[in-house]
Amino acid sequence: MKRMFLLLFLFSMILLLPAGVSADGNISVTSTPGGATIYLDGAGTGITTSAVIDAASGSHTILLRLSGYQDYSQAVTVIDNQTSVVSASLTAVVSAPTISGISPTSGYNSSIITITITGTGFSASPSVVLAQSGQTNITATSVSVTGTTSISCQFPLTGKPAGVWTVIVTNPDGQSATSGFTINNAGSTITLSSVTPNSGLVNTTISITSLSGTNFLNTATMKLSRTGYNDIPGTITSYSATQLTGTFNLNSQTPGTYQICVSNDAATYVCGLSFVINTPGTVNGTLYVQSSPSGASVYVDSVNLGKTATTLYNVTPGSHTINLLLSGYSTWSDTVTVTSGNTTYEYATLKAVATDVTSATTVPTTTPKTVGTTKQSTYTPITPWPTNTPAKSPEEPFVVIGAVGVGILILRKNY
Repeated sequence: MKRMFLLLFLFSMILLLPAGVSADGNISVTSTPGGATIYLDGAGTGITTSAVIDAASGSHTILLRLSGYQDYSQAVTVIDNQTSVVSASLTAVVSAPTISGISPTSGYNSSIITITITGTGFSASPSVVLAQSGQTNITATSVSVTGTTSISCQFPLTGKPAGVWTVIVTNPDGQSATSGFTINNAGSTITLSSVTPNSGLVNTTISITSLSGTNFLNTATMKLSRTGYNDIPGTITSYSATQLTGTFNLNSQTPGTYQICVSNDAATYVCGLSFVINTPGTVNGTLYVQSSPSGASVYVDSVNLGKTATTLYNVTPGSHTINLLLSGYSTWSDTVTVTSGNTTYEYATLKAVATDVTSATTVPTTTPKTVGTTKQSTYTPITPWPTNTPAKSPEEPFVVIGAVGVGILILRKNY
């Protein structure tokens, strides 16, 4: 009987034992950034926030998916009763770059130009080139990227063909964006001839009604420049190839004499006309200079202030030296005195410079002797009629009487 009860007890214990269990382990999954969906062998099993998932021993594939980032996939081997680790850094999906602006949009083929490209989606290390059909690409140097919206770089344009080129920004993933850029011939260099007015009061906005010159483009910019001081940018309101108009904001600027500078590409500036910023209460004079012919360069105290005819405002009262220079004419000089509140007029007639070079003739101090040149001739001159009555010879009366007698005889014979 005891033996039977023992067998029943052992059988009961066997029934209480769990069925056979297959071996398994764990996988710990994290990602940066977090929040990615975890797919174990294609089945979603959780989110990457320090997730630990159960998996059977053997080989498996973990796929992580997060909006805005590239999918991440990794093979993992699970070992019985051990934890395998998957730690992923997700790569953001970068859309194709875009270009919204380029400054400047042109440059001369005589220098290296720095440009700024603005837009979106720029990678940290894009390639930037200028391209034109039939030409070798111009590769940008000193490429610097700020965030994903701005690129600064330089293009070596010296000796490159003039014309319209294409700026191409390409990200490492091959996506790119384009925009236009113009290379100008250096021979089209800006010249400046006159500015009206040529002065203004500090803490005011002065309107430039005429800035004359040549080779202005619709990309032209202007500024006031003075050694040791920050440039004062101007605003151009209208342009033609020979004239610009615009404004300068002189608020909080330092009074003094500045140079007006103009550029077609915001990089290569041509300067040469003076502009004076005056303080309130300054009473200056005005100087009007006219020449015949016109177009002469006006230098007042060795400073080029335009071409004739021109009106110079806010000239400091006192004595000034004026020089007028015009090709083909002698330099004209004079000294004028400008008085406060008055206009001084200066009219000049320029003297042309002789173009023919001849040997100088020395003016004799005494009456020179005329030296004749004898020329041989076969012509026999006619003997002139004598002016004095010749002396009569003794035989002359008889000769006359004989001649008369011969004549009478001839007449009688005929009759």
